[in-house]
Amino acid sequence: MDWIKKYQDSIQAVEVGSFYVRPSWSEAKEGKIDILIDPALAFGSGHHETTSSCLLAIDEFVKKGDSLLDVGTGSGILAIAAAKKGAVVDVCDTDEICIESTQSNFALNNQEINKSWIGSVNFVKEKYDVVLANIIADVLVMIADDLINSTKDGGIIIVSGILDKHEKRVLSKFSNLKELKIIHKNEWVTMVFKK
Repeated sequence: MDWIKKYQDSIQAVEVGSFYVRPSWSEAKEGKIDILIDPALAFGSGHHETTSSCLLAIDEFVKKGDSLLDVGTGSGILAIAAAKKGAVVDVCDTDEICIESTQSNFALNNQEINKSWIGSVNFVKEKYDVVLANIIADVLVMIADDLINSTKDGGIIIVSGILDKHEKRVLSKFSNLKELKIIHKNEWVTMVFKK
């Protein structure tokens, strides 16, 4: 039995909005923004509801030239999508392996990270056009003020990784912002706000 082929067959490409997320051994799809992700230790291959919902939000709300911070970048898939839309991207994660995975995946996609660091949003001094965080609800609640403070006035905040049972609790932390979109996929919720 060819274990490598069996593993490769189990990792499927996924189409989300204008993005086509695929492993390196799969073919690109014409007319789509191609994102190469080699599945590794870091979370984010495009299949999970939170990842695909964030990709849809990036597709709709991120513009060329936007400055964007991806908090808890994981594999870097969302930051890569934003970079391919023309954003200038900074990434952070508390896990060093995730930062290494993100750097590898950016190289695989011929994209550049503006800045990366091991840590969280509390180290941020500048303000961004878009701040993105696809992490668990408990952490989102904890860092909500930092996410808001690192967003420019009129900027966009995209938060995900939220189970529907925590939706109201997370919403309450962003209640001073304008709600632009709520995306429900199965039991997962993604929220988009304007500051």
